[in-house]
Parts: sequence; C-alpha cells; structure tokens
Amino acid sequence: TWAGLEMAQEDLGVQSQFIESQAQADYESNITEFAEQGYDMIITVGFLLGDATAKMAEVYPDVKFAIIDFAYDPPIPNVAGIVFNVDEAAFPIGYLAAGWADLQDPDDPQIGYVGGMQIPPVEQFIVAYEAGANYYNAQKGKDVQVKGVYVGNFEAPDEGKIQGQSLIDEGVDVIFGVGGKTGNGGLAAAKESGKWGVGVDVDQYYTLPNEKDILITSCMKRLDNSVFSVVRGYLEDEFPGGSVYVGTLTNGGVGLAPYHDFEDQIPDDLKQEVEAIQEAIMAGELDTGW
Repeated sequence: TWAGLEMAQEDLGVQSQFIESQAQADYESNITEFAEQGYDMIITVGFLLGDATAKMAEVYPDVKFAIIDFAYDPPIPNVAGIVFNVDEAAFPIGYLAAGWADLQDPDDPQIGYVGGMQIPPVEQFIVAYEAGANYYNAQKGKDVQVKGVYVGNFEAPDEGKIQGQSLIDEGVDVIFGVGGKTGNGGLAAAKESGKWGVGVDVDQYYTLPNEKDILITSCMKRLDNSVFSVVRGYLEDEFPGGSVYVGTLTNGGVGLAPYHDFEDQIPDDLKQEVEAIQEAIMAGELDTGW
C-alpha cells in the first residue's frame, strides 16, 4: 500500500504519510489523527479495520476513505473498497505447486499451506490453491494431496514455523505461506527442511532474503497498482466512493511473480499449462472454486 502512495507522491504530487497500528485499539485513534491533520484521503489496510473505518467515515463525511480487503454492503458514500480476486492467481499457483510436488516427490506428492486468521481474504487464497491442485489431479490422473492449517494469528512466525514443520513431517513438499509473519514462519520451515515454498501478497523473493531460493513463485496482490489507481481517480474527480475497485488478472491487480531461481527448473510444458490456465480464467472459462 505504501509503495502505491510513494508512486502517487512521485507521479501525482500528493503528500503521503503512514501510521502503523500496534493493536486493534489503535485503529480509531490513528484514523482520527490523520482526519484532524486535514488529510483528504485515508487508506486503511486490512479486513480487520472494516468496523473502525465505517465508524470514522461517518464521523468525517468530508474525508475520502479507501480500505484494503473490504467492501461494504450497504455501501458507504465516502468509502471505496479495494478488493482483489486473489483466487485468480492462487488457482494457477495451486496447479503449479501440485505439478512441482509431483515432479520432486512422485511417490507421495503433497502440497500445504500455513494460514493466518481464518477470514475471507485468507480463505480466498487457500480455497483456490486447493482447487488448482484438484484441477491438476483431474487433468493428469494424479492424487496430489493438500494439507494445511490456520494458526489464527498474523504475527506468530514461531508458531507458523512449528506448524509448517509439522506439515513437512507429514510429507508436504511445497508450503504456501498465507498469513503475514505467521506464513513466513511456514516458509522458514520449508527452507530448513530442503523443501519449497510459495510467497504471498508481494514478490517475496525480494522481501525474504533467507527463503528466496526456495520460492517457486509468489501469489501477488498488487496493492501498489490498486492504491495508485484509486488516488489518481480521486484527483481526476473519479473517486469510487460507495463502490469497489477490484484487482484482477486482467487489470494487473493480482498475478504470479516470476519463477526466479526456478525459471530453468520448471518444465516448459508445466509453465505453458499455468499460462493457459490464466488465460482461461481471464476469459471466464475456468472456475477458481471461490
């Protein structure tokens, strides 16, 4: 999100600032701080800020709000939801992960996930990841298993690592870390065990230097592009208040990160199948299961 605002500073000339909440109790006071300082738009980041954002948008009707990973029903006139069809990227990644596990461990291929809280923006990744693996099984006549766990916390790397190791002990070959620092703990377990991982939200090849060499890809939620688009819309009197900006494969709002160190290791036919799946999803010909 901050990268999107930095782009807006650079290209659109806006002034940007951020506050990081340390606890849920900070949400309303942090929003109030920016509103009282005269900021024209406040962007709140995450599903858990839904209630606080709705409340403060009513208190400050002249401020424009946008919220990541949330949409209101009924809509709120001065709030734009920014949501992502992450399932469109997670489905081909589930297929890719299943194909990779099948190559590396043909006798007992398994893929897994270490999730944060069991809330819709996290489940959206997991459900489609599993559906992608099931699609691989259906296409190839295989039986790649999917196993995983929700830790119930985004800030617990140690617990994520314990749960990731537990999955690996059960035979999981590829770990999808879906849950902030908790998910990163799962990727750390994969690294230590000589297994593989899939990053989340950003291209984690650049944010996890210790685990980058085991990441076959990352399931990217392009918050930077989406936030920039909403800010630009505001400046052009096209702020999507009362509605929702949806990031998709088609508009570049979600996507697969490059294969990086695995570019030469993933077989060309598997790469082509993943590409074809993305095309079919964009064409509306393939259901992601979400």
